[in-house]
Amino acid sequence: MENSGIKDIVSIVLLLWSKRKRLITNVFIGGVLSIIVAYSIPKEYTSTVVLAPEFASGMSVSGSIGSLASMAGIDLGTGSEDAFYPELYPQIVSSVPFLCDLLETEIEAKYKKDTINVTLYEYLKEYQRDPWWISIIGFPGKMLQKMKSDPSTDSVLPSVKNNNYVLTRRQQLVMRSLNENISVSVDKGTSVITLSVTMQDPHVAAKMTQMVSDKLQEYIKDYRTAKAKSDYEQTEKIFLESQANYLKAKQAYAEYYDKHQNVTKMQYQIEMDRLQNEQEVAYNVYNQLAQQLELTRSKLLERTPVVVVVEPPILPYKASHPKKMMMGLLYVFLAFFGTAFWIILKERILDKQ
Repeated sequence: MENSGIKDIVSIVLLLWSKRKRLITNVFIGGVLSIIVAYSIPKEYTSTVVLAPEFASGMSVSGSIGSLASMAGIDLGTGSEDAFYPELYPQIVSSVPFLCDLLETEIEAKYKKDTINVTLYEYLKEYQRDPWWISIIGFPGKMLQKMKSDPSTDSVLPSVKNNNYVLTRRQQLVMRSLNENISVSVDKGTSVITLSVTMQDPHVAAKMTQMVSDKLQEYIKDYRTAKAKSDYEQTEKIFLESQANYLKAKQAYAEYYDKHQNVTKMQYQIEMDRLQNEQEVAYNVYNQLAQQLELTRSKLLERTPVVVVVEPPILPYKASHPKKMMMGLLYVFLAFFGTAFWIILKERILDKQ
């Protein structure tokens, strides 16, 4: 059995050696094709930023605020503290509102020998290069789409600003292309965020990486501080009301005292005691809310996350795509083994039938 297997291998090697000219020719053709394809695909550059969010573990102050608010007859309600996890960051970046916000931003890019200032949407729609075969295949479709499309509704800006996100097919294609060019990964153990953006222009790639990083940090900050900010605003509202009530009670007591300070009748003394009690109660509420306002202000500062930029985005000088060496090896590999498989199939199986 072993001798039979060795003989089969030797016979296959000898067969391929006898057809070496065809193998070499096809491998050469595969190598040439890989060069043509590799240099036809536009270069793409990837810029990366690494972020390390630091979150303070805060406790809700709704209970203490609510007890004070009940004194003023206001119900603050209750809610969950936090349901926001680092694993959600990739979904946030790929969400329609986030991408639409990016598409509205203006960028400066190089196009041929000129410098252009356009929105990211216009840049992706008008100034991106495709391989020549994509341009040829897609030319009829593009012409038909231009004939059917309405220029007044083909801009992403109106629909985004109205917050209805009713996007045309062209806008959705541009958004999908942008989403594919943005990569976000989160280390589950350390919550370190690695964010990468790939673009045909290295300067645009670096700028976009910084933009996406800034917007993601802003989103994280807004969400993390939403509850504490709401508590602070409601406490401030109650504090201002209590301050007005205290000043009103103090003014009423002062005016009544000035008018009746020399009067000894019991009914006037009772009324003065009542106004004084109202002033003291209003002051106690005002004083407690002043302290609580400081607590909620501290809570807001505590809940505000600090995002440390571990690795800032830098201008990439080396293209990340296409990987010409890997593509060349792949084409040569496929050409060699494809040709070898066909020779073996034809010489040893098909010709014997």
